[in-house]
Amino acid sequence: MSHKKTFQIIVLIAVLAGLMGFAGNASAYWCGTSYTVQKGDTLYSIAKSCGTTVSAIKLANPKLDQYIYAGQTLVLPGAYWDNGNGYATYVVARGDTLKSLAARYGTSMDTLASLNGIYNYNLIYEGQRLTVPSGSATPGTPPPPPPSSGKTYVIQKGDTLRKIADRIGVTVNDILAVNPQIINPNRIYAGQTINLPAAASYYTVQSGDTLKKIAARFGVTLDALIALNPQIKDINKIYVGQVVRVQ
Repeated sequence: MSHKKTFQIIVLIAVLAGLMGFAGNASAYWCGTSYTVQKGDTLYSIAKSCGTTVSAIKLANPKLDQYIYAGQTLVLPGAYWDNGNGYATYVVARGDTLKSLAARYGTSMDTLASLNGIYNYNLIYEGQRLTVPSGSATPGTPPPPPPSSGKTYVIQKGDTLRKIADRIGVTVNDILAVNPQIINPNRIYAGQTINLPAAASYYTVQSGDTLKKIAARFGVTLDALIALNPQIKDINKIYVGQVVRVQ
């Protein structure tokens, strides 16, 4: 076989391999915005086939159990559905930014941030569910007001909603009620700012604080402060970052 013929065969193989690679990449996006689980599927195989990640699928499907089953329908990034009240739900896809979504849905970044409790405009996640204007709202209708809340709290490393609720004497559902942006109560992160229920006022313990000092600062008696915080078992042991109810 001549060198020229050999070279032509090598080139042909390379072209075919390139086309197969392209087809493989393209197939990763054939799933659309939902996927029906097939027998033998795993979240990993679905994520790989649909061009997304397991974490994004879990975020897009907050009620997803540990196990998936054949026939189950999963929402995928890019999904959109009208909520029937002038607003819709959109599942963040790879490459989305708050700015691009605001432009797509004819609104502002401030409005999207307000609707979804977003504090860092540069931080949205693939699979995150966002409330967006649907275009069917009556002209001039303002977005629904954010839920009333008391103080805010910055999540610390090791925090869970259960721990925070126990510290401030409320339930996890109380916290979720004023934080609609939290889709999965098991997925919070250090540095995230959340609202605390408005039924009471709270204070975050600073270095050098004692319950007696905090009581004096907020004009209540030490006994009243202790009564407001039954989760504190030893009044001489409070720590920096701890949230206490003061009213």
